Amino acid sequence: MTGFIRLALYSSLLLLAVQAFGQKSDLRVVDNRTGSPVAFAHVKATEVGSKTTRYFVTDFDGFIKTPVIKPMVVQVTYVGFQKFNDTILPGTNPVIRLLPEVFSLDEVVVTAQYNPGSADHSLYRVNVINQLQLRRTAATDLTGILRNQLNIRFNQDASLGTGMSLQGLSGEHVKILVDGVPVIGRLNGSIDLSQVNVQNAKQVEIIEGPMSVIYGSNAMAGVVNIIPADIPGNSVTANAGSYLESVGIINFDCSFSVRKGKNAFGLQAGRNFFSGYSPVDEGRAKLWKPRRQLNLDANYGLSLKKVNIKTRLSYFDELLLVRGNLLPPYYEKAFDNYFGTRRTTAKVDFTTKGTNPFTASNSLSFYSRVRTLYYNDLTIPEKSPVEYDTTGFGSYLSRAMYSYRNESGKLGTQFGYDANFEWATGDRIGNVKHDIADVAAFATMQYQPAEWLSLQPGFRYAWNSRFSSPLIYAFHVKAGPHKGLMFRTSFSSGFRAPSLKELYLYFVDVNHNITGNPDLQPESSTHLQVQASHRIEKVTYATETEVRFFLNNISDEITLAETGDGSYTYYNLDQSKTIGYSASLRSSLYPMFDLRLGWGSTGRSNSLEGIKSMKIYWSPEVTAEVTCRMDKIDLHITAIYKYTGKTTRIRLLEDGQLAEGYMDAYHNMDLTVLKTFMQKRLSVNAGIRNLFDVTNITSFGSTGGVHSEGGGSVPVAWGRTYFVKLSFSILKDEAVNKNK
Repeated sequence: MTGFIRLALYSSLLLLAVQAFGQKSDLRVVDNRTGSPVAFAHVKATEVGSKTTRYFVTDFDGFIKTPVIKPMVVQVTYVGFQKFNDTILPGTNPVIRLLPEVFSLDEVVVTAQYNPGSADHSLYRVNVINQLQLRRTAATDLTGILRNQLNIRFNQDASLGTGMSLQGLSGEHVKILVDGVPVIGRLNGSIDLSQVNVQNAKQVEIIEGPMSVIYGSNAMAGVVNIIPADIPGNSVTANAGSYLESVGIINFDCSFSVRKGKNAFGLQAGRNFFSGYSPVDEGRAKLWKPRRQLNLDANYGLSLKKVNIKTRLSYFDELLLVRGNLLPPYYEKAFDNYFGTRRTTAKVDFTTKGTNPFTASNSLSFYSRVRTLYYNDLTIPEKSPVEYDTTGFGSYLSRAMYSYRNESGKLGTQFGYDANFEWATGDRIGNVKHDIADVAAFATMQYQPAEWLSLQPGFRYAWNSRFSSPLIYAFHVKAGPHKGLMFRTSFSSGFRAPSLKELYLYFVDVNHNITGNPDLQPESSTHLQVQASHRIEKVTYATETEVRFFLNNISDEITLAETGDGSYTYYNLDQSKTIGYSASLRSSLYPMFDLRLGWGSTGRSNSLEGIKSMKIYWSPEVTAEVTCRMDKIDLHITAIYKYTGKTTRIRLLEDGQLAEGYMDAYHNMDLTVLKTFMQKRLSVNAGIRNLFDVTNITSFGSTGGVHSEGGGSVPVAWGRTYFVKLSFSILKDEAVNKNK
């Protein structure tokens, strides 16, 4: 009898176990703090013992369309939450509770990394502007994204657009990348940031300081890399949006993406229109010139067993209209300039899978700028072309890199090659084709003698078809984290060959008279950077404080100089130095407030042969960003402020002496509100730009271009405006099987 009872008991337990393992329970993802569902979280599920991986996106209630029948390893990722990775057993309550990131300190970065990894573990200090910040600012171009960043300044030009400087170094020293490919088309040194499409950006990564070892010329001040959004692993998505601003901006954009099995395809298109603006209506000629922009991006991805292949084709078209004032005596005729800009880039990437990836990238870019001068008689519909000139640039880039890390993780190496071939043609180049080639090999090594200490030496050796290139070196040290403390320092060298534009471009119109200088010498430099931070992170509260110091010492820096007849050309300074320090604070109280504060100052000095080094001229800046979050109704209210201090500009006078000019200090503040509706399908941004109504600021010794010696004013903004942005998204969730 006892044996029968024991047998019955064992049978019942076995039956219950079988029923438990056979029970079908849907998986759900929720916020651990509030218990609310997390919609659109990405879920990667692999049954234990299986080679098949399935990808899902949670629905509006946090569920995925699969029952938990067998034990499975589940990874869940979503912006604003810590990554979840665990084994889910059948028969249990399959609810995954994500812990919120109070603010994102560990975002995945790719710029200059061995493998995509946490920004906190990178040897470089990578400043990440994530997707949530992009949504809050409602930025329409790269200028709006970078507006509130420390150590970044802007300069405006009526015909050449918006340029930037970083750590006191002009735009020639900043490499602008889109998915790792350099943007071409520098005219006055800088890339026009208003031409850089950010419609499909997932995040923007900024590395301050010299990156010449990895990225070569034009990277002595740092790198700005725009990372496009990934195509979701198991879905069909569509998006349409519009942006309206009271100054006369009307933008429309749309996108579509689909992934099926191993294939993924995405398409984005947009049209931007600006009607032009002047603070005082003085007729046809606008201070801020009217422009129309079209952009198109198409990408295709193929995921094979051992390699990922990505292709991207990007096209940009802009028409800039510079109207002239009506001419006497009848005031019915005028001269108008039309500037047409086109940029096309094609790219193919190959990346092997695994812990030691090999990446090969090839890209081909074309840039053209066509100026047509019309004699416009307003009494008849036709206009007559008077002058026509073109400028064309092209670039071919081939780059490959292999990264290796041993099993212990203490030793890693990265080496590769970088081949860049550029050419220029057109009327403004003298109707002669000029080209320049640069082929380089680079290598770095990471060594981790202790868990808290990482060392990375690196070097780059290049052959340049026009100039002798020295050996470039860098040494990076990272110590920490230890009890929240982190320390980074680097010492490196840099090299920049004169661009074809600086050597040969002839640019003359009503606002410019610039000629190239074929006798320019390349720049060389040394750099020192030190950064220390302290981090405290709790479940609902986090803060990070940081202090930073940098020193850039450049020999033969290329700058614009007056030739004595009112025209300008490029000239080598003997020595230039920029020095700066900053302190910043990031803090967050989940889910109520996000706070970012920054303060710093940048100094600059220059010297010429026979002239003693000039004193350092300092320019301070202050930044602040405060967000009030109401997650239950998905409402974010953000205030963004920046103070730009008095900025010194050094001029070369007719007698060869250096003189000081300056631009006055000014304030800028934006207020934005972000709200979602219809289960997050509809996103609405509204707010105020330039709350303090700043337009022109006082300038002495410079006009912001290269046109005048006297005092005057420089346009920095078009005054207070109001905007609204709408975005509607559709996502269709489809589970996709993929073999590892």
